[in-house]
Amino acid sequence: MHFLKAGGPFGRHLRTWHVLSAFLMAMAVVAYFMLFPSNGARSVPNSPCRPTDAAREDTPAASGPDLDLDGDGYVDLVYEIFDTENLDVIVVPGSEHGPDHDRMTVLTRDDLGVPDDIQTGDDLGRPTAADLDEDGHTDLVVSGAAQVLWGGSKGPQADAAHGRVPLPGSGYFTAPIAGDFDGDTHTDLAVFRHSNEDQELVVLRGPFERSGTPAQTVEIPSPVQDGASPVLVAGDANDDHATDLAVYDSPWDPPLLFTGGAHTASGLSKKLERLPQGENVVFGDFDGDGRQDVATGRSFVDSDDEIDTPHRRGQVSVRYGKEPGKWTTMDGGDLEEGFGTELAAGDFDGDGCDDLAVQLTKKKEKGDARIVVLRGGSEHGLGSEPWRATERSVPGDDAPASGTLFAAHDWDGDRRAELALLGGDRWWITDGTDHDEASFPVAPSKK
Repeated sequence: MHFLKAGGPFGRHLRTWHVLSAFLMAMAVVAYFMLFPSNGARSVPNSPCRPTDAAREDTPAASGPDLDLDGDGYVDLVYEIFDTENLDVIVVPGSEHGPDHDRMTVLTRDDLGVPDDIQTGDDLGRPTAADLDEDGHTDLVVSGAAQVLWGGSKGPQADAAHGRVPLPGSGYFTAPIAGDFDGDTHTDLAVFRHSNEDQELVVLRGPFERSGTPAQTVEIPSPVQDGASPVLVAGDANDDHATDLAVYDSPWDPPLLFTGGAHTASGLSKKLERLPQGENVVFGDFDGDGRQDVATGRSFVDSDDEIDTPHRRGQVSVRYGKEPGKWTTMDGGDLEEGFGTELAAGDFDGDGCDDLAVQLTKKKEKGDARIVVLRGGSEHGLGSEPWRATERSVPGDDAPASGTLFAAHDWDGDRRAELALLGGDRWWITDGTDHDEASFPVAPSKK
């Protein structure tokens, strides 16, 4: 199985020179926390971050994965494993101790009803978890076939009823993502169609019938160049409670943002916003004001390791919900270290503000992945340097393995997010300080 690789350290220091007044000194401290990470994770005074037990009622409907499949209060780790012949969906239940691999469930291609001719890649996939039929149970949408395994009180089961979301034409490589794109409180799906004849963005409006049929299917001409393989990310960038859709392809083309809640057939705006150039986009509330912020990462590392990386640092650009017209850009790592290769948002320290996990890499096919976390907090958002990920190894292994960023969730229910890292065909579940909480194989052992 092939995994993306990445790595490198992060660091930047600010030296504060003489100031003429206490006011100017205070302003310098503000700039320090906003733009220049220090060597230690520091809490910012007077942080308005919400308590971790406060409900975030302003999150848009269906804006993120509902990964508590069995309704026990713990988020489950869910992923697809596929090769040229097989496709399995693995469910690792969450628990008070995090993902419980001893209770791992394997749903096979036959269990899921995925056709034999469905096209797959060679990296781990992400099924979509959402309540499509509005029965109160989380359903799974799997692979480019958009096969649906309907949920129940115990979560999706191998013998559960199946459906399939009918997608126009062919050329789908990943499962559709969920969001309320038209703002009507029903879950919708969006997916990109890769076709030699006609690339397009497909939006399937909910609610969905048990067969998998949506209320409406809308096809939108591709917003990206021919031959692109864009990734879709859902979030609420303008605080209107309708899900927006970010589309990004490569570090050399700017990500695009469709605004949700528009008066169009799909619910998405016709006019696209160009975000700062980068190879990934995430949404999170980094300053704790209840509005989602947008972050993009640009590592300057090409996906082809034969192409030299420019002699410069990577970047993360952030736009806060309270300042929709302003972007703040932070350089990170050392020269050619690829700060910004992957991003994930989560509240790792439990202060009520999301933090930003950033992966670094020198070459994307090399096993040198490193992760740093920029701490969210105060009205100024991201600012202080955090931890560096340590090398990871299992007793008896020949060498340590790098951990490549996959996802961030609170799998143990302690109201602090953990990171799921991939390394050496293993999962590494780590907290926000670089402490490994669990490690287990990605694929179940074959008996």
